[in-house]
Amino acid sequence: MTTFQSLGLSGNRIEALARQNITTPTEIQTQSYTTLFNGQDAWLSAPTGSGKTLAYLLPLLERIDSSSKDLQFAILSPTQELAVQIHECIRLLEKDYAPAIRSQLLIGNASVVRQKEKLKKKPHVIVGTVGRMLELNIQRKLKLHCCRMIVIDEADNMLADDRIDDIEAFLKTTPRDQRQVVFTSATEKGGAFNTAQSIGKNVQWHQAVQLSIAPSIEHSYIEAPYHNKARALHQLIKNTRPERAIAFVHRNESAKALGADLERRHLRVHVLHAGLSKFERQTALEQFRSGEIKLLIASDVAARGLDIKGISHIINVDLPSDSSDYLHRAGRTGRMGEQGHAISLPSEDEMKLIRRYERDLKITVREINL
Repeated sequence: MTTFQSLGLSGNRIEALARQNITTPTEIQTQSYTTLFNGQDAWLSAPTGSGKTLAYLLPLLERIDSSSKDLQFAILSPTQELAVQIHECIRLLEKDYAPAIRSQLLIGNASVVRQKEKLKKKPHVIVGTVGRMLELNIQRKLKLHCCRMIVIDEADNMLADDRIDDIEAFLKTTPRDQRQVVFTSATEKGGAFNTAQSIGKNVQWHQAVQLSIAPSIEHSYIEAPYHNKARALHQLIKNTRPERAIAFVHRNESAKALGADLERRHLRVHVLHAGLSKFERQTALEQFRSGEIKLLIASDVAARGLDIKGISHIINVDLPSDSSDYLHRAGRTGRMGEQGHAISLPSEDEMKLIRRYERDLKITVREINL
């Protein structure tokens, strides 16, 4: 059996993992460790909750020269929340580690003045959103000429047409001949891997198990006209009393409108969308994780990559058009063999999507009544 020790991970980091009750590498971590440690470009494809973040952090942190003052490693995240989560993971790994690896979070909706001050401490690793990183680079506060390891997290989203220009602009500031680029995703779609190959060099493909739905998840739907979806969601929450649920919508405006509608119906909710301040986002997530708030309404982009334990229900208020996106959402519940529920609220026109999920994912989605 492969162990972290047999992979070559340092003792201090093995101890840091043990403090988090992580004692055995997952499939994607085992598959990709040597490739990443040897400096090769790679795409890591594995389901939500399979340990992709540690799969790239462990080998790449091992390669950092902590005696240098140069910035060596950048992680690009599609959302502020995911960036915060990744940065916290680094902090836990490097706690009590000597010599210390310095890391910094760089995201929007946070004080850019404070970020500029912290950059004077010469971090080895930066984690954040590409927009803030480019802003600081243009102002000559963030120097990337020695940054030789770059991770593009949730790459299927980050390499989309509306984001690729920023990614390419960022990469132009880094040393092309020396850099290593790692892409991660729960799914691969829309030619994203082809784009990755044009960005990287001989990109190695690592996929942990064929993407599939956990058998512990129960799939169901309640047909609801567009104008009645808020009422249907309210009734569903009242009837099922979920331990912790995420309701997905497509757009920020939809999340805000749905949240306001449910609050008028005297249901306590938090909404996660791009217009919130850093403090508002953190408050929403903390109260959701603690169980103070049972329902979180979020867009796919806002919820990308978030690792929240104990989610009993995911609810598709707006249904994803792609079966892989359904899988990505459903993968947030039913983890570690626990019972999970994926409930969709299709309109009559969206019923064809239910049939698509059944066909593509080999699942049965049964109709239930409120």
